[in-house]
Amino acid sequence: MPETGAMKPRVLVVDDDGENCRVLSELLTVEGFDTVAFESAEAAWMAMEQTTVRPDVIIADVRMPGLDGVALLRRVKERFPGLPVILVSAFADEHVWSEGLRVGAADVFPKPIHGASIVRALREVAGGSRMHGLPVD
Repeated sequence: MPETGAMKPRVLVVDDDGENCRVLSELLTVEGFDTVAFESAEAAWMAMEQTTVRPDVIIADVRMPGLDGVALLRRVKERFPGLPVILVSAFADEHVWSEGLRVGAADVFPKPIHGASIVRALREVAGGSRMHGLPVD
């Protein structure tokens, strides 16, 4: 249940699949998050650079044309080191997942995304915790 009276954490959802953006944004809105969705990492990065959008957490797909999720993560960690990024991927590529965690992802989730798990992770990282290494059951 969303908290009342508290500011909603702003989540930037980045996925080149428009339907995934929409579904995840709707789920997170129902769960009490303020979401902003982008279908390209370039557009999301530009909005952050121009301070149009100031997210509390980013959820980014790993595989996207152009700037992918790991490359976006690298840029975010360089420019906004305290901003948590959660990566999602439909591909069980352990190298990509371990690279994402090494670069500084708060966590990596497989697609299809388990709604309760991603919401729990978002609440943790938006509250200042690091999910990496904690069980998500």
